[in-house]
Amino acid sequence: MNWFGIVLGVMIVLIGVKPAFQKAQRQIKRTRRNIKDLQRRRFVLSQQVRTLARESLSQRLTSAADGVESAELTSHVKGLTDQVNSLESVDRRILVTDERRGLQETGWIVLIRRTEGLPMEPTRVVKLWEEGRYFFFFASDLTRARRKAQLRFPAAQGYEILDVVPHEGDLSENPTFGAKKQSA
Repeated sequence: MNWFGIVLGVMIVLIGVKPAFQKAQRQIKRTRRNIKDLQRRRFVLSQQVRTLARESLSQRLTSAADGVESAELTSHVKGLTDQVNSLESVDRRILVTDERRGLQETGWIVLIRRTEGLPMEPTRVVKLWEEGRYFFFFASDLTRARRKAQLRFPAAQGYEILDVVPHEGDLSENPTFGAKKQSA
């Protein structure tokens, strides 16, 4: 073989190998592009995972704080509900039946009870009357206060006057009479 034959053989091999080499180069370029695309997607997904992790942590912290706050509020509401129930268990209202006051008259709080309930009356109202209700009258003395109360709530209709107590000042202050019932 001569040099020409060897060179011609090498050229034929190179010409035969060239398409395979070009195909391999295209494959390498495509693979590099795919690797870059995958790296970009991985970076985007990594950022999304970090954002979700931060949000999840924030929500977990917020949820824990909300749970504590909810428990505190529930406890506070329960305390207020218990307080309202205890305050409502005793009727402390003083009903004012007198608006006119003479120069010599002072305030009197009268405790009145009704022994029998009216038909179709709610049980809560019947219970209030059985325990006694407070009424405010203006009168110059104890007997006149009692007499005013008897005129308004006669014994013939089932009313009974339990107690009459003088009250100085206005009704915005808690009267000592209401405190007696409260402690009982």
